[in-house]
Amino acid sequence: MSEPTSSRNKFVFPLIVLAVCLVLGGYILWSQYGGSKYPKGADFSYTDTEGQTVTLKNTNGDVRLLYFFFSYCPDVCPPTTFLMSKAQDELKKEGLFGDKVKFLSVTIDPTRDTPERLKEFAGQYDADFSGWKFLRGDEKATAELAKKYQILVTKDEKTGDFGHMNLIVLLDKKGQIREWISANEYFANGDKNLPLSDLVQKIKALV
Repeated sequence: MSEPTSSRNKFVFPLIVLAVCLVLGGYILWSQYGGSKYPKGADFSYTDTEGQTVTLKNTNGDVRLLYFFFSYCPDVCPPTTFLMSKAQDELKKEGLFGDKVKFLSVTIDPTRDTPERLKEFAGQYDADFSGWKFLRGDEKATAELAKKYQILVTKDEKTGDFGHMNLIVLLDKKGQIREWISANEYFANGDKNLPLSDLVQKIKALV
């Protein structure tokens, strides 16, 4: 026996509404991301250790690693910066670093992280300033920027200590966010650590 027409119709309208919602949602995402499935990184303007202005826009055309850190960090920042330095060395061997790939390390503690302090910190990891910029700006604005990149930054007002999510943002040549890389997976998991080649390959795939 066939299903009554009235019974079938009661399912048709909800399905149409669902289809319209899916199409509308897809259009909103398409519009938000400029027709791309990847979100566009928030722009910024910071000063590097040489007093030069660095923005997201003026580094477009290069693949970028963006890392929020502070030099007095007692735990994750040093090993993450060391990881980036090793990736830098591998990319230099292939002539990609500085020319097609840049690293941007933004301090969340600009009061203590003076240009001189950042130079000292960068020197501990043999950072090549031709492609690795250590940046500083307004503390509050930087915390807000990190939030736009979905990275939480906190500050203990009593001690002045900072906390932050230990993620590296991988941006493509157009300034689109391609991945949030958990740096801890490369040094905090013992025998299960990911190899350096994994990080390098993620970068090279976008060059």
